[in-house]
Amino acid sequence: MSSAAPAMALSARMLALIRKIEAADAAHLASLRESSKPVSDARAKRSEKNLANLRVARAARARAAREQRRRPK
Repeated sequence: MSSAAPAMALSARMLALIRKIEAADAAHLASLRESSKPVSDARAKRSEKNLANLRVARAARARAAREQRRRPK
């Protein structure tokens, strides 16, 4: 025995309404993606800069540690 209910036929008006809602949702999501793009790009650029700064800082720390080990006590 199957517990799933049989599929209901949808009227033309109901199908038109569903399509209208789906189109509005797609347009809204596209608008949200477009408006968030500058923020996302700025965040990515800032992240790249932070990673570059971190690499420089790590290299400086490693260089200082090497020099510290070379100094006579």
